[in-house]
Amino acid sequence: WFVEQTIPLIKLGADVRIFAFRRGEEIDISEKILSFGLMKRVTYLDAPRSILRRLIVAPFLLLKVALKKPSALRHIFGPTGRARSLEYLFWVAALLGKIESCEIVHCHFGMIANKFIIIKDILGLKQPFVTTFYGQDSSKYIKSKGSHVYDRLKNECAMTLTMTNEMTDRLTRIGFPANRVRTHYTGVSQKSYQPIEHTYDSARVFNMFFVGRFVEKKGISDMLRAVAIVAKKHKNIQLHIVGGGGAPEFHVEIENLVEELEIAPYVKFYGMKPHAEMLGMIKDMDLMVQLSKTAPDGDTDDLPFVLLEAGVSGLPALTTKHVGIPDAVRDGETGFLVPEGDYHAAAEKIIYVIEHPEKTREMSVAVRKFVDVTFGLHLLNRKLLQIYSSLAPS
Repeated sequence: WFVEQTIPLIKLGADVRIFAFRRGEEIDISEKILSFGLMKRVTYLDAPRSILRRLIVAPFLLLKVALKKPSALRHIFGPTGRARSLEYLFWVAALLGKIESCEIVHCHFGMIANKFIIIKDILGLKQPFVTTFYGQDSSKYIKSKGSHVYDRLKNECAMTLTMTNEMTDRLTRIGFPANRVRTHYTGVSQKSYQPIEHTYDSARVFNMFFVGRFVEKKGISDMLRAVAIVAKKHKNIQLHIVGGGGAPEFHVEIENLVEELEIAPYVKFYGMKPHAEMLGMIKDMDLMVQLSKTAPDGDTDDLPFVLLEAGVSGLPALTTKHVGIPDAVRDGETGFLVPEGDYHAAAEKIIYVIEHPEKTREMSVAVRKFVDVTFGLHLLNRKLLQIYSSLAPS
């Protein structure tokens, strides 16, 4: 989603610079990022994991900061600084000379915005900043830390953007100013996908598709239980699961459930796959199944981007009435919505589609149109540039 937003913004004329607190794995860097040269715009702020390495590099960074922004040292090594870990020193040294000229700073995730406020204080930055909330930053994080964790952000952020209408309501209820919170969907571009008019022939296997991390909020266990119910009536089905991560014990739990439900012939696990390969699998699918729900720790799925990717590719979805997901699915028209945790209702919808194969094509056509009009990236990026322009100093 971030890449899909960033590259078009650059093409529209925005001078985008990317600052990241942590480095990801090289395997996660897509071909699109490399071919567009996006990595040339990235500055990493992370400190080496090795304390010895930090101590070796620190004197050079101290000299850099002392020469360019000596007042910053008082904040870095003051009572609220992180002198022992040298974390603030690495943040500031990496940003000096790069962030000051930016007219707008756009923080992705509330926790990142809280870190930026620290940097803002240290460097005395004056430009307005925007924050986009996505998921756990507006649910699990608040539940664990308390709504006060965003007290400064509520007052200092020029505009807060959310992924869904439900998230907008959620943030205003805990004190974010209503006039500075706006729903701004994570867009998706049809140009980046291969839209297909999906049809289902009852003479062949009915293919269901799941993509996501192995965590409780994804509702994987509900999905497996729904498949077990469907398999009692229709044997010609297959659930394709792409994903991984999460706690090892949860993987074991899922494997045990497949064995307990006796559905191994109907379920195929692929593990993690490159994004391009995952998208290539969509053309052979008949239904995206994403039974998201609120996890025991309060974590929510909000609006999984994969639902938009499926939709723009013409693949209808069976999903849940979970936080912001209803923004992306018109029940009975572009897909199906069931109560979260209700795998019996999910099974009924799967059986309905299998027994009414013409519904696949109808929903496939409808979902492509709906996602393009509601979540079209080109339109949303122009709106985002308008937000930037309205906030930037004249």
